[in-house]
Amino acid sequence: MPPPEENGASPWPGLDKDRPAVEIKRDRIKKLLQALEEDLERLSGSNEGSLTDMRSLTNLTEAQIGTWDTAKTVAATTQKAHQKIGLVYQDTVTKYQAALNLLRAAAYNYEDAEQSSTTNRSG
Repeated sequence: MPPPEENGASPWPGLDKDRPAVEIKRDRIKKLLQALEEDLERLSGSNEGSLTDMRSLTNLTEAQIGTWDTAKTVAATTQKAHQKIGLVYQDTVTKYQAALNLLRAAAYNYEDAEQSSTTNRSG
């Protein structure tokens, strides 16, 4: 593949006057971050819909299902399902937090870069 300047493309896409401008709306991103943080707090806390809530409401034991042979098998199966669902839920919360951290870092990195590039450094 030829270098960009050989096929007519600018080596610096930012210098292309016909390229649409990138506009980052920091206020919107910060509002989005706040909403996502509140959602994550709800999922992580102990209120309705949280991991703790789910674990407390879905933990069926042998005593609740019954002690006869088939009930014991159902109880063992529901316990395994309960554990697996809890792990998936926890993994979802962990990944949600990681995504939120990346979004926050990107927003603040952009803000820092913008401030650095517009600061008058003459001296």
